[in-house]
Amino acid sequence: MKFCLLPFPLNVYAQTLALEYGNVEHLHFGVFPAGLDQAYPAAQGKAQELLQDLLIAAPARVLEVGCGTGNLARALTAQGYTVTALTSLAAEAEVLRETGTEHFHGDFLHFQLSNAQPPQRFDIIVLQQSAQYSDPVVLLARVKDCLREGGQLLIADEFLLDDSRRVHEPLPLLQHFLQLATRCGFHIERQQELGALVAPGLGLFRNLLLQHQVTLCTMLSLDSQSVQQLADRLQTMQQEFSEARLGYTLIDLRLGAIDAHDPVFGTIHEFALHEVGPLFESSFNGPFDADVWRWKYGDGRGRAVCARIDGQLVGHYGGAPRDILYFGKPEKAIQICDVMVMPEQRSFASRDTLFFKTAATFLEQQIGNAAEHLLGFGFPNNRVLKVATRLGLYEVTDSFVECRYPPTKSAAVDLELVEFDLADPVSQPEVDMLWKQMAADLHEQIVGLRDWHYLYYRYCTHPSWQSGGYRCVALCRAGAAELSAVVVVKKHDNALLVMDIIGAVAQFPTALQTLSGFLASTDEPLVCRITQGQFARISVHGCEMRDLEIDIPCNSWTRGPQARELAGAWWLTAGDMDFL
Repeated sequence: MKFCLLPFPLNVYAQTLALEYGNVEHLHFGVFPAGLDQAYPAAQGKAQELLQDLLIAAPARVLEVGCGTGNLARALTAQGYTVTALTSLAAEAEVLRETGTEHFHGDFLHFQLSNAQPPQRFDIIVLQQSAQYSDPVVLLARVKDCLREGGQLLIADEFLLDDSRRVHEPLPLLQHFLQLATRCGFHIERQQELGALVAPGLGLFRNLLLQHQVTLCTMLSLDSQSVQQLADRLQTMQQEFSEARLGYTLIDLRLGAIDAHDPVFGTIHEFALHEVGPLFESSFNGPFDADVWRWKYGDGRGRAVCARIDGQLVGHYGGAPRDILYFGKPEKAIQICDVMVMPEQRSFASRDTLFFKTAATFLEQQIGNAAEHLLGFGFPNNRVLKVATRLGLYEVTDSFVECRYPPTKSAAVDLELVEFDLADPVSQPEVDMLWKQMAADLHEQIVGLRDWHYLYYRYCTHPSWQSGGYRCVALCRAGAAELSAVVVVKKHDNALLVMDIIGAVAQFPTALQTLSGFLASTDEPLVCRITQGQFARISVHGCEMRDLEIDIPCNSWTRGPQARELAGAWWLTAGDMDFL
Protein backbone atom coordinates (compact mmCIF):
# COMPACT_ATOMS: atom_id res chain seq x y z
CA MET A 1 0.00 0.00 0.00
CA LYS A 2 1.24 3.48 -0.84
CA PHE A 3 0.84 5.03 2.59
CA CYS A 4 1.60 8.49 1.28
CA LEU A 5 -1.73 8.38 -0.62
CA LEU A 6 -3.74 7.88 2.58
CA PRO A 7 -5.21 10.98 4.24
CA PHE A 8 -3.61 12.41 7.37
CA PRO A 9 -3.37 11.00 10.04
CA LEU A 10 -4.12 7.55 8.62
CA ASN A 11 -0.96 7.81 6.52
CA VAL A 12 1.10 8.39 9.66
CA TYR A 13 -0.62 5.51 11.45
CA ALA A 14 0.11 3.05 8.66
CA GLN A 15 3.65 4.22 7.97
CA THR A 16 4.59 4.07 11.65
CA LEU A 17 3.42 0.45 11.88
CA ALA A 18 5.32 -0.40 8.70
CA LEU A 19 8.53 1.13 10.03
CA GLU A 20 8.25 -0.70 13.34
CA TYR A 21 6.85 -4.09 12.31
CA GLY A 22 7.50 -4.29 8.56
CA ASN A 23 3.95 -5.25 7.66
CA VAL A 24 0.58 -3.55 8.00
CA GLU A 25 -2.38 -5.92 8.22
CA HIS A 26 -4.86 -3.61 9.95
CA LEU A 27 -5.63 0.10 10.03
CA HIS A 28 -7.73 0.13 13.21
CA PHE A 29 -7.06 0.31 16.96
CA GLY A 30 -5.64 -2.57 18.95
CA VAL A 31 -7.10 -4.13 22.12
CA PHE A 32 -4.77 -4.99 25.01
CA PRO A 33 -6.71 -7.21 27.44
CA ALA A 34 -3.52 -8.26 29.23
CA GLY A 35 -1.76 -4.90 29.28
CA LEU A 36 1.22 -4.15 27.05
CA ASP A 37 2.63 -7.67 26.78
CA GLN A 38 1.95 -8.00 23.05
CA ALA A 39 2.95 -6.24 19.86
CA TYR A 40 0.58 -3.70 18.35
CA PRO A 41 -0.35 -5.87 15.30
CA ALA A 42 -1.36 -8.71 17.65
CA ALA A 43 -3.57 -6.30 19.57
CA GLN A 44 -5.14 -5.19 16.31
CA GLY A 45 -5.81 -8.83 15.50
CA LYS A 46 -7.49 -9.25 18.90
CA ALA A 47 -9.79 -6.30 18.14
CA GLN A 48 -10.79 -7.94 14.87
CA GLU A 49 -11.45 -11.27 16.63
CA LEU A 50 -13.82 -9.59 19.08
CA LEU A 51 -15.67 -8.10 16.14
CA GLN A 52 -15.84 -11.38 14.24
CA ASP A 53 -17.18 -13.20 17.32
CA LEU A 54 -20.34 -11.08 17.15
CA LEU A 55 -21.17 -11.90 13.53
CA ILE A 56 -24.20 -14.04 12.75
CA ALA A 57 -23.14 -17.39 11.35
CA ALA A 58 -22.14 -17.99 7.75
CA PRO A 59 -23.31 -18.28 5.08
CA ALA A 60 -24.34 -14.64 4.92
CA ARG A 61 -23.84 -11.69 2.62
CA VAL A 62 -21.57 -9.07 4.22
CA LEU A 63 -20.87 -5.46 3.28
CA GLU A 64 -17.80 -4.05 4.99
CA VAL A 65 -17.80 -0.24 4.86
CA GLY A 66 -14.34 1.29 5.17
CA CYS A 67 -12.40 -1.94 4.76
CA GLY A 68 -8.82 -0.79 5.33
CA THR A 69 -6.33 -3.33 4.02
CA GLY A 70 -9.09 -5.88 3.37
CA ASN A 71 -7.86 -8.23 6.11
CA LEU A 72 -11.34 -8.69 7.62
CA ALA A 73 -12.94 -9.18 4.21
CA ARG A 74 -10.46 -11.92 3.33
CA ALA A 75 -10.83 -13.62 6.72
CA LEU A 76 -14.63 -13.68 6.44
CA THR A 77 -14.48 -14.98 2.89
CA ALA A 78 -12.35 -17.88 4.12
CA GLN A 79 -15.03 -18.63 6.73
CA GLY A 80 -17.78 -18.96 4.13
CA TYR A 81 -19.21 -15.43 4.03
CA THR A 82 -19.87 -13.63 0.77
CA VAL A 83 -18.11 -10.32 1.32
CA THR A 84 -18.20 -7.04 -0.54
CA ALA A 85 -15.53 -4.59 0.66
CA LEU A 86 -16.18 -0.88 0.19
CA THR A 87 -13.62 1.92 0.44
CA SER A 88 -13.55 5.55 -0.60
CA LEU A 89 -9.73 5.66 -0.52
CA ALA A 90 -7.73 4.99 -3.69
CA ALA A 91 -4.77 3.53 -1.77
CA GLU A 92 -7.00 0.93 -0.09
CA ALA A 93 -8.77 0.11 -3.37
CA GLU A 94 -5.37 -0.60 -4.97
CA VAL A 95 -4.52 -3.14 -2.26
CA LEU A 96 -7.90 -4.82 -2.66
CA ARG A 97 -7.33 -5.14 -6.40
CA GLU A 98 -3.90 -6.66 -5.87
CA THR A 99 -5.26 -9.25 -3.42
CA GLY A 100 -8.29 -10.12 -5.55
CA THR A 101 -10.77 -9.01 -2.87
CA GLU A 102 -14.24 -8.22 -4.20
CA HIS A 103 -14.66 -4.53 -3.61
CA PHE A 104 -16.14 -1.24 -4.70
CA HIS A 105 -14.28 2.05 -4.73
CA GLY A 106 -16.71 4.75 -3.66
CA ASP A 107 -18.75 6.39 -0.95
CA PHE A 108 -21.21 4.28 1.07
CA LEU A 109 -23.86 6.98 0.88
CA HIS A 110 -23.91 6.59 -2.92
CA PHE A 111 -23.13 2.89 -3.07
CA GLN A 112 -25.28 0.62 -5.22
CA LEU A 113 -24.35 -3.03 -5.74
CA SER A 114 -26.58 -3.55 -8.75
CA ASN A 115 -29.54 -2.13 -10.61
CA ALA A 116 -31.76 -5.07 -9.64
CA GLN A 117 -35.26 -4.19 -8.48
CA PRO A 118 -35.89 -4.61 -5.67
CA PRO A 119 -32.23 -4.05 -4.79
CA GLN A 120 -30.36 -6.90 -3.13
CA ARG A 121 -29.98 -6.43 0.60
CA PHE A 122 -27.14 -7.59 2.81
CA ASP A 123 -27.42 -9.87 5.85
CA ILE A 124 -24.62 -8.02 7.66
CA ILE A 125 -23.12 -4.54 7.39
CA VAL A 126 -19.84 -3.93 9.24
CA LEU A 127 -18.37 -0.52 10.04
CA GLN A 128 -15.03 -0.75 11.83
CA GLN A 129 -13.84 2.75 12.74
CA SER A 130 -15.69 4.18 9.73
CA ALA A 131 -19.09 5.11 11.20
CA GLN A 132 -17.69 8.26 12.81
CA TYR A 133 -17.06 9.89 9.43
CA SER A 134 -20.74 10.05 8.43
CA ASP A 135 -23.65 11.99 9.88
CA PRO A 136 -25.49 9.42 12.07
CA VAL A 137 -28.87 10.43 10.62
CA VAL A 138 -27.74 9.82 7.04
CA LEU A 139 -25.66 6.76 7.94
CA LEU A 140 -28.50 4.87 9.64
CA ALA A 141 -30.94 5.74 6.85
CA ARG A 142 -28.45 4.37 4.32
CA VAL A 143 -27.80 1.20 6.33
CA LYS A 144 -31.55 0.60 6.59
CA ASP A 145 -31.77 0.92 2.82
CA CYS A 146 -29.11 -1.77 2.28
CA LEU A 147 -29.85 -4.25 5.10
CA ARG A 148 -32.45 -7.02 5.06
CA GLU A 149 -35.17 -7.28 7.66
CA GLY A 150 -33.64 -8.88 10.76
CA GLY A 151 -30.16 -8.13 9.41
CA GLN A 152 -27.16 -7.20 11.54
CA LEU A 153 -25.42 -3.84 11.76
CA LEU A 154 -22.08 -4.31 13.51
CA ILE A 155 -20.14 -1.21 14.55
CA ALA A 156 -16.76 -0.91 16.23
CA ASP A 157 -15.91 2.73 16.67
CA GLU A 158 -15.10 5.67 18.89
CA PHE A 159 -17.98 7.35 20.69
CA LEU A 160 -18.35 10.09 23.23
CA LEU A 161 -19.54 8.61 26.52
CA ASP A 162 -19.56 11.62 28.84
CA ASP A 163 -20.94 15.03 27.80
CA SER A 164 -21.05 16.55 31.27
CA ARG A 165 -18.72 19.42 30.32
CA ARG A 166 -18.82 21.91 27.47
CA VAL A 167 -16.40 20.64 24.83
CA HIS A 168 -17.50 20.49 21.20
CA GLU A 169 -16.84 16.89 20.20
CA PRO A 170 -17.24 15.74 16.57
CA LEU A 171 -17.65 12.13 17.68
CA PRO A 172 -21.29 11.11 18.20
CA LEU A 173 -22.52 10.71 21.76
CA LEU A 174 -23.20 7.00 22.22
CA GLN A 175 -26.50 7.56 24.03
CA HIS A 176 -27.81 9.76 21.22
CA PHE A 177 -26.61 7.36 18.53
CA LEU A 178 -28.45 4.45 20.13
CA GLN A 179 -31.60 6.51 20.62
CA LEU A 180 -31.52 7.46 16.97
CA ALA A 181 -30.95 3.84 15.94
CA THR A 182 -34.05 2.84 17.89
CA ARG A 183 -36.09 5.53 16.13
CA CYS A 184 -34.85 4.19 12.81
CA GLY A 185 -36.12 0.69 13.54
CA PHE A 186 -33.07 -1.03 15.03
CA HIS A 187 -32.84 -2.80 18.37
CA ILE A 188 -29.70 -3.37 20.42
CA GLU A 189 -28.68 -7.02 20.53
CA ARG A 190 -25.33 -6.60 22.30
CA GLN A 191 -23.00 -3.84 23.37
CA GLN A 192 -19.43 -4.01 24.66
CA GLU A 193 -17.19 -1.17 25.83
CA LEU A 194 -13.47 -1.60 25.03
CA GLY A 195 -12.15 1.90 25.67
CA ALA A 196 -10.11 0.93 28.73
CA LEU A 197 -8.47 -1.86 26.69
CA VAL A 198 -7.68 0.45 23.78
CA ALA A 199 -6.13 3.19 25.97
CA PRO A 200 -2.76 1.43 26.65
CA GLY A 201 -2.23 0.97 22.92
CA LEU A 202 -2.55 4.69 22.31
CA GLY A 203 0.37 5.30 24.66
CA LEU A 204 2.38 2.57 22.95
CA PHE A 205 1.67 3.96 19.51
CA ARG A 206 2.55 7.48 20.65
CA ASN A 207 6.00 6.23 21.66
CA LEU A 208 6.45 4.59 18.27
CA LEU A 209 5.35 7.76 16.55
CA LEU A 210 7.93 9.89 18.35
CA GLN A 211 10.62 7.24 17.84
CA HIS A 212 10.11 7.35 14.05
CA GLN A 213 9.31 11.06 13.84
CA VAL A 214 12.25 12.10 11.65
CA THR A 215 11.75 9.28 9.15
CA LEU A 216 7.98 9.90 9.02
CA CYS A 217 8.50 13.56 8.22
CA THR A 218 10.83 12.66 5.35
CA MET A 219 8.73 9.84 3.89
CA LEU A 220 5.36 11.60 4.16
CA SER A 221 6.53 15.20 3.58
CA LEU A 222 5.34 16.31 7.01
CA ASP A 223 6.69 18.93 9.36
CA SER A 224 7.67 17.96 12.88
CA GLN A 225 4.99 20.18 14.38
CA SER A 226 2.24 18.10 12.72
CA VAL A 227 3.69 14.89 14.14
CA GLN A 228 4.05 16.42 17.60
CA GLN A 229 0.46 17.66 17.54
CA LEU A 230 -0.68 14.17 16.63
CA ALA A 231 1.36 12.74 19.50
CA ASP A 232 -0.24 15.24 21.88
CA ARG A 233 -3.68 14.28 20.59
CA LEU A 234 -2.92 10.58 21.21
CA GLN A 235 -1.91 11.41 24.78
CA THR A 236 -5.18 13.28 25.31
CA MET A 237 -7.19 10.43 23.77
CA GLN A 238 -5.44 7.89 25.99
CA GLN A 239 -6.46 9.87 29.06
CA GLU A 240 -10.03 10.31 27.81
CA PHE A 241 -10.35 6.59 27.07
CA SER A 242 -8.95 5.77 30.52
CA GLU A 243 -11.40 8.17 32.18
CA ALA A 244 -14.30 6.82 30.09
CA ARG A 245 -15.04 10.18 28.52
CA LEU A 246 -14.41 8.55 25.16
CA GLY A 247 -15.21 4.94 24.40
CA TYR A 248 -14.36 2.32 21.82
CA THR A 249 -17.63 0.48 21.56
CA LEU A 250 -18.76 -2.70 19.86
CA ILE A 251 -22.44 -2.43 18.98
CA ASP A 252 -24.54 -5.24 17.55
CA LEU A 253 -27.79 -3.82 16.14
CA ARG A 254 -30.57 -5.74 14.41
CA LEU A 255 -33.03 -4.23 11.97
CA GLY A 256 -36.66 -4.80 12.80
CA ALA A 257 -39.58 -5.22 10.44
CA ILE A 258 -39.26 -3.15 7.27
CA ASP A 259 -42.36 -1.12 6.48
CA ALA A 260 -42.26 0.90 3.29
CA HIS A 261 -44.41 3.54 4.99
CA ASP A 262 -42.00 4.14 7.88
CA PRO A 263 -40.44 7.62 8.01
CA VAL A 264 -36.92 7.99 6.64
CA PHE A 265 -34.88 10.70 8.32
CA GLY A 266 -32.32 12.95 6.67
CA THR A 267 -30.45 16.22 7.02
CA ILE A 268 -30.73 19.54 5.22
CA HIS A 269 -28.94 17.94 2.26
CA GLU A 270 -31.62 15.29 1.74
CA PHE A 271 -34.33 17.46 0.20
CA ALA A 272 -34.63 20.04 -2.56
CA LEU A 273 -36.02 23.55 -2.34
CA HIS A 274 -39.02 22.79 -4.55
CA GLU A 275 -40.18 20.16 -2.03
CA VAL A 276 -40.42 22.64 0.83
CA GLY A 277 -43.28 24.76 -0.52
CA PRO A 278 -46.15 22.28 -0.04
CA LEU A 279 -44.96 21.36 3.45
CA PHE A 280 -44.48 25.01 4.45
CA GLU A 281 -47.85 26.19 3.17
CA SER A 282 -49.75 23.31 4.76
CA SER A 283 -48.02 24.00 8.08
CA PHE A 284 -48.27 27.79 8.27
CA ASN A 285 -51.28 28.52 6.04
CA GLY A 286 -49.31 31.14 4.16
CA PRO A 287 -47.29 31.50 0.94
CA PHE A 288 -43.82 30.03 0.75
CA ASP A 289 -41.05 32.49 -0.16
CA ALA A 290 -38.14 30.65 -1.77
CA ASP A 291 -35.90 33.71 -1.58
CA VAL A 292 -36.35 34.02 2.18
CA TRP A 293 -35.67 30.30 2.56
CA ARG A 294 -32.41 30.61 0.62
CA TRP A 295 -31.46 33.65 2.67
CA LYS A 296 -32.01 31.72 5.87
CA TYR A 297 -30.53 28.33 5.01
CA GLY A 298 -28.40 28.84 1.90
CA ASP A 299 -24.62 28.67 1.53
CA GLY A 300 -24.31 26.15 4.34
CA ARG A 301 -25.91 28.38 6.98
CA GLY A 302 -28.82 26.17 7.97
CA ARG A 303 -29.22 22.90 9.83
CA ALA A 304 -32.21 20.58 9.63
CA VAL A 305 -33.64 17.15 10.22
CA CYS A 306 -36.23 16.10 7.66
CA ALA A 307 -38.53 13.12 7.33
CA ARG A 308 -39.96 11.37 4.28
CA ILE A 309 -42.76 8.85 3.98
CA ASP A 310 -43.23 7.07 0.67
CA GLY A 311 -40.71 9.47 -0.82
CA GLN A 312 -42.68 12.60 0.13
CA LEU A 313 -41.21 15.27 2.41
CA VAL A 314 -43.58 15.22 5.40
CA GLY A 315 -41.56 16.72 8.24
CA HIS A 316 -38.89 19.35 8.82
CA TYR A 317 -37.23 20.72 11.95
CA GLY A 318 -34.79 23.50 11.10
CA GLY A 319 -32.37 25.85 12.71
CA ALA A 320 -30.35 28.97 11.93
CA PRO A 321 -26.96 29.12 13.75
CA ARG A 322 -26.00 32.26 15.65
CA ASP A 323 -22.76 33.44 17.19
CA ILE A 324 -23.54 34.64 20.70
CA LEU A 325 -21.95 35.98 23.84
CA TYR A 326 -22.82 33.62 26.66
CA PHE A 327 -22.37 35.66 29.82
CA GLY A 328 -19.52 37.49 28.11
CA LYS A 329 -17.89 34.45 26.47
CA PRO A 330 -18.08 33.61 22.74
CA GLU A 331 -20.38 30.68 22.06
CA LYS A 332 -22.76 29.31 19.47
CA ALA A 333 -26.52 28.97 19.58
CA ILE A 334 -29.13 27.93 17.07
CA GLN A 335 -32.53 29.43 16.50
CA ILE A 336 -35.20 26.80 15.98
CA CYS A 337 -37.39 27.63 13.00
CA ASP A 338 -39.67 26.09 10.37
CA VAL A 339 -40.94 23.20 12.49
CA MET A 340 -43.32 21.57 10.02
CA VAL A 341 -45.35 18.37 9.78
CA MET A 342 -47.85 17.47 7.08
CA PRO A 343 -51.46 17.49 8.38
CA GLU A 344 -51.94 13.74 7.97
CA GLN A 345 -48.88 13.16 10.19
CA ARG A 346 -49.64 15.95 12.66
CA SER A 347 -49.94 14.08 15.93
CA PHE A 348 -48.15 15.53 18.94
CA ALA A 349 -49.44 13.18 21.59
CA SER A 350 -46.45 10.94 22.33
CA ARG A 351 -42.81 10.13 21.70
CA ASP A 352 -43.88 7.84 18.89
CA THR A 353 -44.94 10.73 16.67
CA LEU A 354 -43.16 12.32 13.74
CA PHE A 355 -42.90 15.67 15.53
CA PHE A 356 -41.13 14.17 18.52
CA LYS A 357 -38.78 12.02 16.45
CA THR A 358 -37.62 14.89 14.23
CA ALA A 359 -37.35 17.31 17.16
CA ALA A 360 -35.43 14.93 19.42
CA THR A 361 -33.10 13.95 16.59
CA PHE A 362 -32.36 17.59 15.78
CA LEU A 363 -31.68 18.48 19.41
CA GLU A 364 -29.38 15.49 19.84
CA GLN A 365 -27.40 16.37 16.72
CA GLN A 366 -27.19 20.13 17.15
CA ILE A 367 -27.57 21.33 20.77
CA GLY A 368 -25.84 20.57 24.06
CA ASN A 369 -22.50 20.46 25.82
CA ALA A 370 -20.83 18.32 23.15
CA ALA A 371 -22.66 19.72 20.13
CA GLU A 372 -21.75 22.55 17.79
CA HIS A 373 -24.35 24.76 19.47
CA LEU A 374 -24.52 25.10 23.25
CA LEU A 375 -28.00 26.63 23.27
CA GLY A 376 -31.20 26.62 21.29
CA PHE A 377 -33.94 29.23 21.31
CA GLY A 378 -37.05 29.97 19.32
CA PHE A 379 -40.52 31.44 19.20
CA PRO A 380 -42.96 28.49 19.00
CA ASN A 381 -46.71 28.86 19.21
CA ASN A 382 -48.29 27.91 22.52
CA ARG A 383 -49.66 24.58 21.29
CA VAL A 384 -46.30 23.30 20.10
CA LEU A 385 -44.57 24.63 23.21
CA LYS A 386 -46.95 22.88 25.60
CA VAL A 387 -46.56 19.57 23.80
CA ALA A 388 -42.75 19.88 23.54
CA THR A 389 -42.54 20.74 27.24
CA ARG A 390 -44.71 17.77 28.20
CA LEU A 391 -42.54 15.46 26.09
CA GLY A 392 -39.38 16.71 27.80
CA LEU A 393 -37.94 18.57 24.82
CA TYR A 394 -38.24 22.20 26.01
CA GLU A 395 -38.41 24.34 29.13
CA VAL A 396 -39.45 28.00 29.27
CA THR A 397 -36.79 30.57 30.13
CA ASP A 398 -38.55 33.88 29.35
CA SER A 399 -41.37 35.45 27.38
CA PHE A 400 -41.64 38.07 24.65
CA VAL A 401 -43.26 41.43 25.38
CA GLU A 402 -43.89 44.57 23.38
CA CYS A 403 -43.15 48.11 24.53
CA ARG A 404 -45.19 50.90 22.91
CA TYR A 405 -43.64 54.34 23.27
CA PRO A 406 -45.72 57.47 23.82
CA PRO A 407 -45.65 59.85 20.82
CA THR A 408 -44.15 62.73 22.83
CA LYS A 409 -41.62 65.31 21.78
CA SER A 410 -37.97 64.40 21.76
CA ALA A 411 -36.67 63.51 25.22
CA ALA A 412 -33.20 64.74 24.33
CA VAL A 413 -33.30 67.91 22.32
CA ASP A 414 -29.61 67.65 21.46
CA LEU A 415 -30.07 64.32 19.67
CA GLU A 416 -30.39 64.33 15.92
CA LEU A 417 -31.91 61.66 13.70
CA VAL A 418 -30.06 60.81 10.50
CA GLU A 419 -30.43 58.12 7.88
CA PHE A 420 -27.72 55.49 8.20
CA ASP A 421 -26.40 53.46 5.26
CA LEU A 422 -25.88 50.06 6.84
CA ALA A 423 -25.12 48.51 3.44
CA ASP A 424 -22.00 50.64 2.99
CA PRO A 425 -18.87 48.93 4.39
CA VAL A 426 -17.67 52.39 5.42
CA SER A 427 -20.21 52.16 8.26
CA GLN A 428 -18.51 49.10 9.76
CA PRO A 429 -16.19 50.87 12.26
CA GLU A 430 -19.08 52.91 13.69
CA VAL A 431 -21.36 49.90 14.08
CA ASP A 432 -18.62 47.74 15.56
CA MET A 433 -17.77 50.42 18.11
CA LEU A 434 -21.42 50.64 19.19
CA TRP A 435 -21.61 46.84 19.37
CA LYS A 436 -18.47 46.74 21.51
CA GLN A 437 -20.15 49.08 24.00
CA MET A 438 -23.33 47.03 23.97
CA ALA A 439 -21.49 43.73 24.42
CA ALA A 440 -19.66 45.11 27.45
CA ASP A 441 -22.94 46.30 28.97
CA LEU A 442 -24.54 42.86 28.45
CA HIS A 443 -21.64 40.78 29.76
CA GLU A 444 -23.93 39.20 32.35
CA GLN A 445 -26.57 38.32 29.74
CA ILE A 446 -26.88 36.12 26.65
CA VAL A 447 -26.95 38.08 23.41
CA GLY A 448 -26.48 37.28 19.75
CA LEU A 449 -23.59 39.09 18.06
CA ARG A 450 -24.67 42.34 16.49
CA ASP A 451 -21.51 43.54 14.82
CA TRP A 452 -21.60 45.04 11.32
CA HIS A 453 -21.09 41.73 9.53
CA TYR A 454 -24.10 40.19 11.26
CA LEU A 455 -26.33 43.24 10.76
CA TYR A 456 -25.35 43.41 7.10
CA TYR A 457 -26.34 39.78 6.60
CA ARG A 458 -29.50 40.02 8.70
CA TYR A 459 -30.92 43.08 6.95
CA CYS A 460 -29.01 44.10 3.83
CA THR A 461 -29.01 40.63 2.29
CA HIS A 462 -32.61 39.91 3.27
CA PRO A 463 -34.91 39.76 0.21
CA SER A 464 -37.05 42.62 1.54
CA TRP A 465 -34.10 45.06 1.81
CA GLN A 466 -34.25 46.18 -1.82
CA SER A 467 -37.99 46.90 -1.55
CA GLY A 468 -37.51 49.10 1.51
CA GLY A 469 -38.63 46.53 4.04
CA TYR A 470 -36.13 47.81 6.59
CA ARG A 471 -34.98 51.30 7.45
CA CYS A 472 -31.78 52.06 9.30
CA VAL A 473 -31.33 55.32 11.23
CA ALA A 474 -28.78 56.70 13.64
CA LEU A 475 -29.05 59.01 16.62
CA CYS A 476 -26.17 61.35 17.33
CA ARG A 477 -25.44 64.40 19.43
CA ALA A 478 -25.81 67.67 17.58
CA GLY A 479 -22.45 68.61 16.13
CA ALA A 480 -20.77 65.42 17.39
CA ALA A 481 -19.05 62.93 15.12
CA GLU A 482 -19.75 59.86 17.22
CA LEU A 483 -23.09 58.06 17.05
CA SER A 484 -25.19 57.35 20.13
CA ALA A 485 -27.14 54.47 18.61
CA VAL A 486 -28.03 52.75 15.36
CA VAL A 487 -31.59 51.50 15.03
CA VAL A 488 -33.14 49.19 12.41
CA VAL A 489 -36.92 49.54 12.08
CA LYS A 490 -39.68 48.00 9.99
CA LYS A 491 -43.32 48.84 9.36
CA HIS A 492 -45.41 46.13 11.01
CA ASP A 493 -49.01 45.98 12.24
CA ASN A 494 -49.63 49.73 11.73
CA ALA A 495 -46.56 50.62 13.77
CA LEU A 496 -42.86 51.13 13.33
CA LEU A 497 -41.24 48.08 14.89
CA VAL A 498 -37.72 48.27 16.30
CA MET A 499 -35.87 45.26 14.92
CA ASP A 500 -32.50 46.04 16.50
CA ILE A 501 -30.81 48.80 18.44
CA ILE A 502 -27.03 48.95 18.85
CA GLY A 503 -25.12 51.13 21.30
CA ALA A 504 -24.54 51.72 24.99
CA VAL A 505 -27.46 49.99 26.71
CA ALA A 506 -27.91 52.74 29.31
CA GLN A 507 -28.73 55.15 26.46
CA PHE A 508 -31.44 52.96 24.92
CA PRO A 509 -34.46 54.44 26.77
CA THR A 510 -33.48 57.97 25.79
CA ALA A 511 -32.65 56.97 22.23
CA LEU A 512 -35.94 55.12 21.73
CA GLN A 513 -38.04 57.86 23.31
CA THR A 514 -36.24 60.39 21.13
CA LEU A 515 -36.89 58.28 18.04
CA SER A 516 -40.55 58.09 19.03
CA GLY A 517 -40.58 61.88 19.31
CA PHE A 518 -39.35 62.26 15.76
CA LEU A 519 -42.26 60.10 14.67
CA ALA A 520 -44.88 62.03 16.68
CA SER A 521 -46.18 63.79 13.56
CA THR A 522 -46.99 60.47 11.88
CA ASP A 523 -49.63 57.86 12.60
CA GLU A 524 -46.98 55.23 13.21
CA PRO A 525 -46.28 54.59 16.90
CA LEU A 526 -42.89 53.15 17.80
CA VAL A 527 -42.89 49.69 19.37
CA CYS A 528 -40.07 47.43 20.52
CA ARG A 529 -40.30 43.70 21.15
CA ILE A 530 -37.93 42.25 23.71
CA THR A 531 -37.58 39.44 26.23
CA GLN A 532 -39.38 40.33 29.44
CA GLY A 533 -36.21 39.92 31.49
CA GLN A 534 -34.67 42.84 29.56
CA PHE A 535 -37.75 45.07 29.43
CA ALA A 536 -36.48 47.46 32.10
CA ARG A 537 -33.48 48.30 29.92
CA ILE A 538 -35.65 49.86 27.18
CA SER A 539 -38.71 51.17 29.08
CA VAL A 540 -39.52 54.86 29.59
CA HIS A 541 -42.12 56.76 31.56
CA GLY A 542 -45.52 56.39 29.97
CA CYS A 543 -44.71 53.39 27.78
CA GLU A 544 -47.15 50.51 27.56
CA MET A 545 -46.11 46.89 27.91
CA ARG A 546 -48.12 44.18 26.16
CA ASP A 547 -47.59 40.47 26.68
CA LEU A 548 -47.26 38.88 23.25
CA GLU A 549 -48.04 35.43 24.69
CA ILE A 550 -44.85 34.08 23.12
CA ASP A 551 -42.69 32.08 25.51
CA ILE A 552 -38.99 31.59 24.84
CA PRO A 553 -37.95 27.96 25.39
CA CYS A 554 -34.59 26.31 25.83
CA ASN A 555 -33.54 22.76 25.05
CA SER A 556 -34.06 20.32 27.90
CA TRP A 557 -33.66 17.05 25.95
CA THR A 558 -29.85 17.00 25.76
CA ARG A 559 -27.32 17.86 28.43
CA GLY A 560 -26.38 21.53 28.64
CA PRO A 561 -27.21 24.67 30.62
CA GLN A 562 -30.43 24.25 32.58
CA ALA A 563 -33.45 26.52 32.31
CA ARG A 564 -32.83 28.12 35.70
CA GLU A 565 -29.38 29.26 34.51
CA LEU A 566 -30.90 30.90 31.42
CA ALA A 567 -34.05 32.36 32.97
CA GLY A 568 -34.36 36.05 32.10
CA ALA A 569 -30.84 36.19 30.65
CA TRP A 570 -31.55 36.29 26.90
CA TRP A 571 -31.48 39.63 25.06
CA LEU A 572 -33.77 38.97 22.12
CA THR A 573 -35.56 41.51 19.95
CA ALA A 574 -37.73 41.35 16.84
CA GLY A 575 -34.55 41.11 14.75
CA ASP A 576 -33.88 37.71 16.26
CA MET A 577 -37.06 36.38 14.70
CA ASP A 578 -36.44 34.77 11.33
CA PHE A 579 -39.88 35.62 9.93
CA LEU A 580 -39.92 39.41 10.39
